Amino acid sequence: MLARRARALLTAIPVSALCALLGVCASAAADVQTHQIVAGTRIAAVADKVAHGLADGPDRSVAPAFQILDQNLPAGTVRIAPTGSPFVSSTYIGVPVAISVDGKLARTVVAGYRITNYVETAVAARDLAPGAVLAAGDIAIARVASNGRPPIGADVLLGRKLSAATPKGLPLYVEATVPNPVVKPGQAAILVIHDGVVALVADVVARTGGAIGDVVTVVNPQTQKAIAGVVTGPNRVELTLPGGEH
Repeated sequence: MLARRARALLTAIPVSALCALLGVCASAAADVQTHQIVAGTRIAAVADKVAHGLADGPDRSVAPAFQILDQNLPAGTVRIAPTGSPFVSSTYIGVPVAISVDGKLARTVVAGYRITNYVETAVAARDLAPGAVLAAGDIAIARVASNGRPPIGADVLLGRKLSAATPKGLPLYVEATVPNPVVKPGQAAILVIHDGVVALVADVVARTGGAIGDVVTVVNPQTQKAIAGVVTGPNRVELTLPGGEH
């Protein structure tokens, strides 16, 4: 009986009177009327279009540097638009975004983006162990994120010896290798002399040693004549006479 009377009494009291009695409704209503939350994703969507328009391309990409937080703003009609000039460097973009409420600027948020540049360079075609002498099958050309170093081709690495283990897909650099002498002083070698379409082959003895691509001196044991040529393989030296490119 008492419970029914209490419910009837509460029903008869106006809502405004209850709010005043409890002290909660007025402040809650004020918050709803005077504030709104604008999602950070809405701001990011506007900035994304600007950032991608500035940096997208075959050799680079952009990605957000951080998450834009939700914004607590006054109630009203919200407009979000890029403003000012974006900051652009080789690795970073900052896009200022203006947030207006009922036509008045309420806040400016700067969205940040990291730029990743890509290069095509020599990488390990398979897992390579220290001391491996690089052959054509050990090297591939791949598109990788740039670390600021210039890309290199496979030709400058062939025949060189790795100083450290290199997993598949990681870039290869000349300074991570050492020359691998395939022509050694005092050892027999073959000298190939190219003269137009003609190739002359002679047995020689190496006077100096070198790796593939190095210039060494060899001696014809019969004539004792010394000739300089380029190392092209194990115990193989080649010389192309002027006008005799092949």
